Amino acid sequence: MIKYTTGNIIESNAEALVNTVNTVGVMGKGIALAFKKAFPENYKIYREACKSGQLNIGELLITTTNQLSPKYIINFPTKKHWRERSEMNFVETGMKALVKEIRQRAIKSVAIPPLGCGNGGLKWEKVKPLILRELEAVQDDVEVIIYEPGFNNQEVVQSNKKVALTPARAMLLTALKNYQILGYDINLLVIQKIAYFLQRFGEPLNLDYEKGYYGPYAHKLQHLINHLNGFYLHFDQEKNKPGTPVTLKHFEKVEAYNREHLTDVQRDRLEKVQRLTEGFESPYGLELLATVDFILQREPTALVDQLIVRVGEWTKRKKQIMKPFHVKVAHQRLSEYYRTHSL
Repeated sequence: MIKYTTGNIIESNAEALVNTVNTVGVMGKGIALAFKKAFPENYKIYREACKSGQLNIGELLITTTNQLSPKYIINFPTKKHWRERSEMNFVETGMKALVKEIRQRAIKSVAIPPLGCGNGGLKWEKVKPLILRELEAVQDDVEVIIYEPGFNNQEVVQSNKKVALTPARAMLLTALKNYQILGYDINLLVIQKIAYFLQRFGEPLNLDYEKGYYGPYAHKLQHLINHLNGFYLHFDQEKNKPGTPVTLKHFEKVEAYNREHLTDVQRDRLEKVQRLTEGFESPYGLELLATVDFILQREPTALVDQLIVRVGEWTKRKKQIMKPFHVKVAHQRLSEYYRTHSL
């Protein structure tokens, strides 16, 4: 029997819950993040399996919960790397493996999310017929609950959580508030770049920035943003893109924390970020400034003409949109600021 529903798959009473994952051990967003928070032991087993190369496309990693419901968590790879998109053949081979496991384990009920959709990028109208076709062999013996798109699982998981503030978290949230007060909208790209400059001015955020498509990018920061989501931040993790809008929540708690815990040095760092980015307060402006700064850290003697070349080499997109004059203005701002202000 096949049933259709929407809602939080974590709350399903099915014997087995299907969790969509990648094969590199990251449960950073989407349905996988909800499972990570709800079933931490499953995440540990999954992460170790990925580290040892034991989980591949077309294979399933099944863990037991020692509960009546759910009894099994079925980790179902729909993509290889978390940055990549899902593919229809990944879903197809995984479904064949799922049907086999349902038979072998005599599973009586299973809940299945929209495999490969959402962050995976596949269209539900194409994935759904594939799932139904593969389930034909067992649908008379098993209750299948298909969760169709339209629900943000992780918001439910996070809505009641209490997130502890630290100086680093409070400073990031305060820097974002300072940005917002000026009348600008916050998005995920803005958060990446604000955090980048906070760390540049000496705040130990423990972030490793690398060359990303939209400038310096720290993957670890995305985990922090996801952790804050639902309490101090709000955004749709199912639409996790650089331009995804972000709103601040409970900032009065951050202000109270700041009054008690932030040092004068940390307050000065917040002011420095604000002064440096003045006039560059847009996603494009922050990306430009951070990109040029990132290059200068590695090539401190680079002249403007060399910077223009390096920016163009970063990505084709940057070469098209970051005009030589813009690079020159960013270089001038950074040079003048660092000449008169210590890091």
